[in-house]
Amino acid sequence: MGQFYCHNAGIVVKNRDTALRFSQTLKFQIALSLLALVLLFSFFSVHTLQILQEQREQAVLLRLAGELQATAEHMAWQAMNYAHAKPPNAAGYERDLKLYFKDLTDSSERFDALCMAFSNGDFQGYLAMHEPMGPMLGKRTRQAAKALEQFWNGFLQQLKNILGDQNMPQLTQAANFILKQKPELTKRIDHLLQALDEDLKQRTTRTALVVRISFTVALLIAAGILLWFYLRVLRPLDATVEGFHKVANGNFAYRLPIHGNNELALLAATFNQTVERLDTLFQLTTRLQEGSDLDETLAFVSHALPRLLPLDWVGALFVSDDGMIQLEGAYSDGQPERLGLLRFPLDNTLLKQCLESGRPLHIPDVQEVAILNSSYRFLKVLAERQRRDAIFLPVTTQGALPGVLVFATRQANAYRRDHLELLANLTTVITLSFGRTLKLAEHARLAAIGQFVTGIAHEIRTPLATVGMALDYFGEHLQTSGEKKRLELAQHEMERIKRLLEEVLLYARPLKLKLEKVALRPLLRDARDSLLPEAEEKSVKIQLEQKEEIELTADPDRLLQILLNLLKNAIQAAPGGSTVTLAVDLDNQKTPRIQVCNPGEPIPPEQLKRVFEPFYTTRAEGTGLGLAIVRRLAQAHGGGIEVVSNDQQGTCFTLRLPRVPDY
Repeated sequence: MGQFYCHNAGIVVKNRDTALRFSQTLKFQIALSLLALVLLFSFFSVHTLQILQEQREQAVLLRLAGELQATAEHMAWQAMNYAHAKPPNAAGYERDLKLYFKDLTDSSERFDALCMAFSNGDFQGYLAMHEPMGPMLGKRTRQAAKALEQFWNGFLQQLKNILGDQNMPQLTQAANFILKQKPELTKRIDHLLQALDEDLKQRTTRTALVVRISFTVALLIAAGILLWFYLRVLRPLDATVEGFHKVANGNFAYRLPIHGNNELALLAATFNQTVERLDTLFQLTTRLQEGSDLDETLAFVSHALPRLLPLDWVGALFVSDDGMIQLEGAYSDGQPERLGLLRFPLDNTLLKQCLESGRPLHIPDVQEVAILNSSYRFLKVLAERQRRDAIFLPVTTQGALPGVLVFATRQANAYRRDHLELLANLTTVITLSFGRTLKLAEHARLAAIGQFVTGIAHEIRTPLATVGMALDYFGEHLQTSGEKKRLELAQHEMERIKRLLEEVLLYARPLKLKLEKVALRPLLRDARDSLLPEAEEKSVKIQLEQKEEIELTADPDRLLQILLNLLKNAIQAAPGGSTVTLAVDLDNQKTPRIQVCNPGEPIPPEQLKRVFEPFYTTRAEGTGLGLAIVRRLAQAHGGGIEVVSNDQQGTCFTLRLPRVPDY
């Protein structure tokens, strides 16, 4: 995560979440579809139970109607039997009174109860049921039941009148009356059964129609839900999977179609945004890797990055050797902005804080922060150009000029957390890519300087040779010691200038190495033997330490030049009577390591970090290019050099060079 700078607790970085109305979400729509299916299932369940209940009630009605008909037939059959078998005596009459009269009474009561139930439509009392059985009779059935009840009431009243006294009823007359009225009673019952049958058929037809309509509607609803699920869920998911496959295969130009406004549409929009960012970053890194011109690189950044984050101003600042930071280039609204030479002190600034942390630094309100500290001069420049929000991105890759990329916009609080997370996650990619651009820019600048210096050196050589010839001529004709002393001083300075020109040319011109397999031991001995006279003159010993023979891939002349330069510096820095050590061994990674150590006074820390800088020297006779040339030669061989200086071991230069491959 990047570091967020906030000078005021009231400043809040907003995090945008794309919000959907709840009714637009798939969770709501799927839940609604499931609820519709549940309701359909519930409706059919209830409707099925209702149909089963109706069928049960219809069966009960048919059974009761059959019982009504059977009771009437039973009464007629008993009456016929009694009429054809009259009792011959009083004992027989008593027997029939107990049997026939009781059966007639029971049948009449049962028929009366059934007839009343059909007439009222209330069978609860007759059936003695626990659950209510509502009136389900149709209009024609009720009319037929009323007609039957009216006839039955007259029939029953006449029967009672014929029977007379209950103790001595007229059974024969009653039986004859029943047989006489049987056709009419049967006719009335048949009308009731016919009306009931027609009503039940109509009800069955109506129920079947409702079932068919309900099933058709349910089928259409289910088909609609399945079609919706396919169009709104399955097909977008298939398209998303296909999009991921295409992007995984490197097709960053692919975009998903966005339909509707739900989670899948949001997923497609997020996918497209992510792919667009990947495409932009791919183009950006490719352009940065290919680019060598800082102005072209900034121009591309100013046009490409606005697709990833709010941006209308971009600039690059580099740190110089004098502790200042300089604005090298800037683009505003995609056009170059000419601000002239802008240099600022680096100390006590947010730019330095960004470089030291190595992470993005967010300034949410540039105009308010700029007035907090007088050292924030660069922020004042942004504030004068009406920029409100800015991000500093450090470029501190090894070997490149340390610098800061600045992204800014006129919108206040424009950079949200996702922008900061994006830059924090991409810091390494951007800094490495941009760092290469800075290296190329630095190399181009050094090449231009080298070409200029080489031209100047060649121009100086000719007049310098003329001056040298004149001094030699004067040396042959001067007589006094004072004149000769001044001439020797002039000749010494001439030699120093020649040596400086040679080293400048060596440092400036391109290096061409002649690599070959080189054994270190003979090369170390040559370097030691070459400088033995100078070492003996200062009473300094040179100790050579090498346990095993080591071979390198190197240019032997350039490698000897490195050893002579390091060994000569060590002899000059070593006190009389001391020993300079030239040691060779292998480090933990089996890399050849050459160390040149002297026990002289340690180099102060503020000087130690600058010993490899061109033209930096603490000796009056030095040119300041010796160690700079050593580092350049070491890097040209694919190696490096470092120095350690302290009171315990003195000053040690460690040179690492690649070993000869095993193949």
